[in-house]
This record gives sequence, C-alpha cells and structure tokens, in this order.
Amino acid sequence: MRTATGITAQEFILRQGELHKLHPELAETDLADFTRLLKQAFSANGDPDCDALTAVREALGHYRGPFAQGADHLWADAIREHLTTQATDAALRLAHQAEHTDASSQQQDAVLTLLEHLGALHPDHERLTQHAIRLYQAAGRHDAARHTYTRLERHLADLGLEPDPATRALVTPRAHSRQMG
Repeated sequence: MRTATGITAQEFILRQGELHKLHPELAETDLADFTRLLKQAFSANGDPDCDALTAVREALGHYRGPFAQGADHLWADAIREHLTTQATDAALRLAHQAEHTDASSQQQDAVLTLLEHLGALHPDHERLTQHAIRLYQAAGRHDAARHTYTRLERHLADLGLEPDPATRALVTPRAHSRQMG
C-alpha cells in the first residue's frame, strides 16, 4: 500500500491486540460513511444546514444490502441486524414525518424511493410496505399502493406467511367508501 499511495510515514493497518484494523483517518469505508451520515441526519443539534432527507438518501446509497451477505459468521449476525435496523429505522422515521407533516410531493417521492430501495433489499419488512402504501395512497397512486402490497403478499407466501391484518386493512376497500361511490 505504501508503494501504491506514495505515503511512507503513516501506517494504514493498525494492530490492536490480536486484531488488525484499517487506520480510520487514512481509509474510507462505506460502513463509516453510512454511520456518519445517519448520525448527521438525526443529530440533536438541530443544524439547519443538515437536511435529514438528503443525509439519509446519501447514507442509504452506501447500504446495498445486509452486511456480509452470504457469509455465515456468527460475529457478523449482530452487526448485520444492527445495520439493517439503522437503515430501516431512518427510512421509517422519514416516512412517518412525510405522512404526518405538510411534506411536498417531491419529499414524499424521495421518501418513497428510499422505501422502495429498502423494500427490494428486505422484501418481508412489513412496516416499510405499510408506509409506502400510505404514501402512495396519499399521493393518489392507488395502483402503486396495490402493487406494493401484492409484492409483499407474494414474497410472504413464498415463506408460508401472510401479511398482517394491519397491512391488509390498508388495501381493503372500506364499506362506507363503497356506499358513497
């Protein structure tokens, strides 16, 4: 690495006990960028220059699926679960805000893009689907809402499961709307 970078004074690999780690100031990783951007998105300091939607969008650009996907290592399981929870929680938080505030249609579309991205990576995550359905319906995009539900329903059927009643209720026509229409 020293030859490739031309840097001879710094150590790229640090030894900490029995572990070897990349020097965090000399090597960039998707994981570090993902974590930093999510912290920035929802930091408590209320920085007006920090747009949560932009920060989460950038963070999820680094999230391409479960950590160490396909690797069957016990040490990776907790990390994988933690990162998945961070990614989905960030999108769910934005979706909740978009549903309960006067979010612009551009903001709603951006949040829907994030929900669809994570839904493709975690197709059995019902809360992602629920928020997507509600946002599609609020935008008058009922076909997209139905398609999102059908995709979840198919995936869960492959696992021998069914959508929760709360998810089904989102796409089930209500009796009073049939009477009025």
